[in-house]
Amino acid sequence: MLRSTSAHHLQRKLPLGHLLRKGNRHQGFNESAPKTRPSELLQRNCWISFEPVESSITVLANYIGPHKILWATDYPHSDGFFPGAPQMLSERLGRLSPEAKHQVLAGGALGFYGLG
Repeated sequence: MLRSTSAHHLQRKLPLGHLLRKGNRHQGFNESAPKTRPSELLQRNCWISFEPVESSITVLANYIGPHKILWATDYPHSDGFFPGAPQMLSERLGRLSPEAKHQVLAGGALGFYGLG
């Protein structure tokens, strides 16, 4: 569901977005190319970590899937986001559905660690 505005935002915030789109566009030009698109490989095999102050988290959740996001407080460092990290993150996730919010807040970690 990556629309042009979101794609531009993702490219600006995450250079990886540009590389994935370019790889997707050139995928399949020869027989030796992988059959799976680079963006599909990322969505299937990677999790991405965010800090609660990141503003592009909803764009990423829509792109890679909210179940592939991990978040960090940087505890116990003094420049971390503890104890207010969950509240900060909840405020950034305002436009996502309740299920997608749950996936960002807990589902990513459960999947990454094989607990869910």
